[in-house]
Amino acid sequence: MLFLERACVAVRRIVRGPALPAALLIIPAFAHAQQAHGHAAARDSLRPRATAHAHADDGREAAAAVTTVRALFAAAERGDLTALDTLYAGDSLTVVEGAGINRGWRDYRDHHLAPELKEMQNFRYRPFEIEAHVQGDLAWATFRYALQATSADRTIDNLGRGTAILERRPGRWVVRHTQTSSRARRPNDPPMPQ
Repeated sequence: MLFLERACVAVRRIVRGPALPAALLIIPAFAHAQQAHGHAAARDSLRPRATAHAHADDGREAAAAVTTVRALFAAAERGDLTALDTLYAGDSLTVVEGAGINRGWRDYRDHHLAPELKEMQNFRYRPFEIEAHVQGDLAWATFRYALQATSADRTIDNLGRGTAILERRPGRWVVRHTQTSSRARRPNDPPMPQ
């Protein structure tokens, strides 16, 4: 309320004449917006925010989701399609890379990932700055990643960002959706994570 009184005094000093009533109508709306923003900020600051250094019960689940994302990258880097079988959500998987999309693990494995992995040598695929959030049986994670590889006709050294949506299944998290995009590494980019 003190804010509203101060705002009224300030408006009266600035606005005189017929514009005063219109200006005074704005103050309650602004005060309400400030109050709502304050409540939202307070609520967001109390909401569990889980990262690789997670806390509390939701934090443990978020840490498990982060572990799944890390395992996904490590299995892809090793070319371990059997491990990826257990980390992806089967037919309900969608993978968006750039402008392309694959629907289902078999489609992604057979028409995208396996052929790419065959072509690549010295493949390094590392996530970092993973931040996961959990709500019920769903989790979502944002991350950055580095990708390096060579093939017969090119060298790849990219840095990217991605999002993963995970689903809790009995005793584990599986990845239902990923979206990634990358660009060539720039001189001021962070080095390849170890």
